[in-house]
Amino acid sequence: MNTRSTAGRLVALGSATAAALLIAAAAPQSASAETMRTFNVALSCSYGLPYGLSVNNGSGWYYPDGSSYASGGVKYFTVQIPASATSLAINTGFCENDPQTPMYEGYGYTITPGTSTISANGYCLDEYVYPGPFVRYCSLSSVTYS
Repeated sequence: MNTRSTAGRLVALGSATAAALLIAAAAPQSASAETMRTFNVALSCSYGLPYGLSVNNGSGWYYPDGSSYASGGVKYFTVQIPASATSLAINTGFCENDPQTPMYEGYGYTITPGTSTISANGYCLDEYVYPGPFVRYCSLSSVTYS
């Protein structure tokens, strides 16, 4: 038996094992799924029916998963947001009769983290700010937890 080739194989095996362990340690661990909560909002616009609901709960704007339906001039959204969120701001993609695309300068709200459902009324006011641009202010009212 050749001692030299056996020793070389053991060194190679040890090196490969060490490399695999190093790669496994450096690889990011999969994040556990975050607990979500339901957010219901009855949203209307100053210029017609809103289309799309975007939210920001501290990590930037996104369109959350959910559903919606319209009744009259109000759109009812039911979406999922992180249960750990402590702030909330809303916006809409557009209001059906906007004379132009507005800049967003909305309002942020502090919310209580948890798994209870949040329900609110929302309103997006689009207006010209003299002498500046056309802006959208989306606000929430009647915020409740259940």
